[in-house]
Amino acid sequence: MKAKNLLFVVLFVLLALISTSSFNAAIAKEKGPINFVYVTDLTGPINAQAAPLGWAVEDYFKWRNEQGGINGHKVNVELVDTKYQLPLIRSAYTRIKDRKNTAISFDSLSGGIEALKEQFKKDQIPVLMITGHGPALYPPGWVIATMSPYDDALCVTADWIMANWKEKRKPRLALLLGDYASGRSPEMAKWYCEQKGIEIVGTEYVPLLPTDTSDLLIRTRDKKPDFVFDTLMPGQIKVVLRDKQRLGIKIPQVNFVFNSFLITQTVPPEAYDGYMGIEVARSWWEKDVPGIQLAYKLYAKRGPTPPYAYIAAVGAAMVWEQAVKNAIETVGYEKMDGKSIMDGFMKIKDFTAMGIYKEITYTKGDLRGNKWAKISRLNKDGSIKPVADWMVVPHNLKLKAESGK
Repeated sequence: MKAKNLLFVVLFVLLALISTSSFNAAIAKEKGPINFVYVTDLTGPINAQAAPLGWAVEDYFKWRNEQGGINGHKVNVELVDTKYQLPLIRSAYTRIKDRKNTAISFDSLSGGIEALKEQFKKDQIPVLMITGHGPALYPPGWVIATMSPYDDALCVTADWIMANWKEKRKPRLALLLGDYASGRSPEMAKWYCEQKGIEIVGTEYVPLLPTDTSDLLIRTRDKKPDFVFDTLMPGQIKVVLRDKQRLGIKIPQVNFVFNSFLITQTVPPEAYDGYMGIEVARSWWEKDVPGIQLAYKLYAKRGPTPPYAYIAAVGAAMVWEQAVKNAIETVGYEKMDGKSIMDGFMKIKDFTAMGIYKEITYTKGDLRGNKWAKISRLNKDGSIKPVADWMVVPHNLKLKAESGK
């Protein structure tokens, strides 16, 4: 009898050990890492605009790990430098697309993202784009954004001009476009401006690495525009604004992505005084916003003030995280794949990223996520003056298709 009892106890202990081991293994498996791969141009001709995006993603997910990860899962972050070169973009995607438990974001050569759009769709890999390139987002596919595209930025600028125009004649608008794919994309919105009653009087293209833009500016000035809309990045802005000041040109000018603090660090006050820009997220000067406070905390090791692009990317990282969190909560960690992450994006409604955005909402027909923008102006003392509060941003390519243009 004692032998039977002893055998029973031994069997019970063995079963308990096996069950405990299996349970612990299951938990360990369930709490495996989540991989976020961010492909951007840390070096190359647009690094002043793109590199802060990568820093923000890296800093945010490091902080997220310190808070316990995502639902207990550790986050691995990989930044891939594509140096603004299409072959590097293609090879990066080929290398990472089949990884398990991986989410992908591209913020490199905008034409490269557009070129891979159909491949993303074929592979059913959702790719987050923190920058704004209309043809990558419409018709809707598997590219998702956290900001409206740059052609949409021209549309909302047109709305603002017409809302404030008092003269009987048509307002005259000139385009000063950065010579890169998404920089040229506002040309696709000329029809919208004309439909609104704005006359486009000229279009000039600024090289990525300009040394003197006097000829472009003189031709623009001679067209006598009332306003200029530009898609200039920081390296272009510092040359254009200096040349504009030297030539005595004072035409009101609106930038497509307002890196206002960075401008104050690279351009003389006399040159940036009165320069305006589109903001799709809150910026460095709105320090009462919790998301801005977090951005300052994350950026502290890099400098005193986070640039606009960094702040927007912190908000985008929260959106990215939420999509993955939604996927895990729906299908589980082991079954998380491209489709479940895409479904996770579609579940995001009225998300503000701690106030960084007014609202992020995804629908099958609108993958921009963000349909809001405001306009601010730089003063000579480096302060910011709000010019227009949040406005709904027209979805240019969708409206263009619906109108048959």
